[in-house]
Amino acid sequence: MNSRRKSFRSFTEILLSFSLRILFLIGLLYLILQGVKIAYGYGHGLLYERAMEKEPGREITLEIKQGESAGEIADKLQSLGLIDNTQAFVLKAKLYHTSLLPGSYTLSTAMTQLQMLDFIAEEGKKNQELSDKNLVKENEGESETEEENVIGGGNENEQENSSVSGKQQEIDAGNEGEQ
Repeated sequence: MNSRRKSFRSFTEILLSFSLRILFLIGLLYLILQGVKIAYGYGHGLLYERAMEKEPGREITLEIKQGESAGEIADKLQSLGLIDNTQAFVLKAKLYHTSLLPGSYTLSTAMTQLQMLDFIAEEGKKNQELSDKNLVKENEGESETEEENVIGGGNENEQENSSVSGKQQEIDAGNEGEQ
């Protein structure tokens, strides 16, 4: 009887050990499959370009403020319904070295993430160049105005001097006629 008990006990220990190993492997397989699913979703979001809506889409205005990070901009885009994966947008912005310059941009829900990044970069550069040119023109305009004031002031003084000397000549001529 004692030997039966020992054999039964060893059989249950082996069965329990085998069952625990099977459960551990099932759990490990489940975690691996979840990781693959997450990696696929992330990779699919990175590599597969798709728009949120079909053409023509809706136009939505995005306002980027000075000092906003790519993550903050991605959060705005997601809340506006322009993208569905903020991490993919941030990573693409870094991979493509995109400058997300401050300004107001009109984007479409029919645009892909790369199209949005290209549009923001191109329009941002154009806006930056225009503002730089306007600053230069304003500065040139101010210096020209100052120069005109100096030149104009000199001309006015010359005109006053010539009109004063002309009046003086008239007075002198009038005085000579009286004598």
